[in-house]
Amino acid sequence: MTDTLYVTDLDGTLLQPDVTVSGRSFAILSELLDKGLPLTVATARTSFSVLPILRGLPFRLPLILQNGSVLHDPVTNRIVHAAVIGPDAFRSVLELFAEFGFNGFVFCVPEDRLECCYTELTTEHMRRYYQERRVKYDKPFRQVGTLAELAGLNPVFLSLNAPPAKLGPLHQKLRALPGISVAYYRDVYEPDIWYLEVSAPDASKYHGICRLREMTGAKSVTGFGDNHNDIPLFRACDTKIAVGNAADELKALADAVIGRNTEDAVAEYLRKNFHGGSVTEK
Repeated sequence: MTDTLYVTDLDGTLLQPDVTVSGRSFAILSELLDKGLPLTVATARTSFSVLPILRGLPFRLPLILQNGSVLHDPVTNRIVHAAVIGPDAFRSVLELFAEFGFNGFVFCVPEDRLECCYTELTTEHMRRYYQERRVKYDKPFRQVGTLAELAGLNPVFLSLNAPPAKLGPLHQKLRALPGISVAYYRDVYEPDIWYLEVSAPDASKYHGICRLREMTGAKSVTGFGDNHNDIPLFRACDTKIAVGNAADELKALADAVIGRNTEDAVAEYLRKNFHGGSVTEK
């Protein structure tokens, strides 16, 4: 059991603009985690990119990935919980994707490992996503004939990225569908691009944190975020901390606003506020 569970978003919160943990944050977090800091991350990213980004940091608690769709054990490199989209809801989502001319990426958990599937790379943004993940993170992709054939393979997450003028109408239609939850937010790195992500109704950063809180027996949760998709994260937290570069809407919900992600603000907050052991100044 732990008194306080700490949960941080990654992009725009813990990470630098070059999608890395800075040297200073790495040093602080390494020492804190070795001293027993109960810290995890809650992110829209998958294990394929999160594990390389966090490589070398001794995280021990399950990571809350894909906006809470899966809990991933970084020690065993296995998924310990997956919130699966039901077959009827999945087919309804695909029908709307087709109506608006999208196919996107579908993530499935046929056993305790994640698969990323697609039919064709039909847009510039899909191709860029594919190339970056293949080259930078060696992410495995599986091409399939149709997305519909994935209905029986435990789909947990569908992802699109495009300008909001294209995604907005689809977002409105998806919000009316039963059996799913939808996240829609601006890309931290490309402000003209938005992400639209579909998951099960019990898959969100809120649900992921609640599950982990129950697993750890934490008495309270302190969370860090920057973007609109961190609102569910804040809902699950007793103490809500926004970084200085956070969206105004998130700052309005925060109990405190700290420095920017470029100032190692999350690591510095943890260094000053975690009392599991003293941490030396670097």
